Amino acid sequence: MAIIGDRWAFMIIRDIYLGVRQFEEFRRRSNITRGTLASRLKVLIDADILYKNPYQSLPTRYEYRLTDRGIDLYPVLLMTWMWETKWGRGWNLLPELTHSKCGQKMWPLLRCSDCHTDIKLNDVRFAITAVSQKARQIPPRYQRRSKVNELLRHADEGQNFTMLDIVGDRWTSLVIAAAFFGLARFDEISEGIGIATNILSDRLKLLVRIGVFERVPYQKRPLRYEYRLSQMGRDLYAHSVTIHEWAERWLIPRGEAPLTLFHKPCDKYLFSEVVCSECDEVLLPREVTYEKAITYRRAAV
Repeated sequence: MAIIGDRWAFMIIRDIYLGVRQFEEFRRRSNITRGTLASRLKVLIDADILYKNPYQSLPTRYEYRLTDRGIDLYPVLLMTWMWETKWGRGWNLLPELTHSKCGQKMWPLLRCSDCHTDIKLNDVRFAITAVSQKARQIPPRYQRRSKVNELLRHADEGQNFTMLDIVGDRWTSLVIAAAFFGLARFDEISEGIGIATNILSDRLKLLVRIGVFERVPYQKRPLRYEYRLSQMGRDLYAHSVTIHEWAERWLIPRGEAPLTLFHKPCDKYLFSEVVCSECDEVLLPREVTYEKAITYRRAAV
């Protein structure tokens, strides 16, 4: 799961869906250094998300393609696109999407595969089915405090953010996940995810500043606050659901999932599908085209 949260790794996957295949193409597209690109490609290959396919024999050269596991990340990519389009604040990161099956420009929508209604945070309940000790370990990598401070400065200066700025940090993602499960107060979040108070303070300050959380007083003497999801924050839930389901399909042994989601409107296990807003058909990678070139800002390593 740590791989999907890495900015550069996710940008590589996104570029492959846009037709990029070769090493130098990745470098030109995202302005990534050779060393960083080589390391992320290796990690993605080791994780069975990419594989190397030879396209030239003398000298041997390779292109990078998605495995079945990598292709199955497509719903995650589409929910990232959806959030960026709504909240990305003008970075011109994304192309328009056209569904070739119906010929219409469209929005990807996340729906329940049983009752075919949109999946919303308040319509999902959960049951804890197992407690994994690994889930309580400190994430192996997270953003340096200097990086968080840099993002805070950008927020103060009115600069823009992408989803990767938010979910690319393990602790920030965990704080948002805690909010999805109803934790709103500082002590609740700290105890719930096992985060140090200074790290939690930094992440909460960042999430409030960029608009993912709203800081709401719940006690006057002494003054205390809850941290509630804004609409921007609630819109991150669709991305979280697709990540959760992908992990269950590919990373978690059958019968060992620590969490089960239920869709309240139909009272069934939640299984999602991403459909075209115009024809309601399930979106497949080969049936979606991109209307304009994608451009990126330089992201931090």
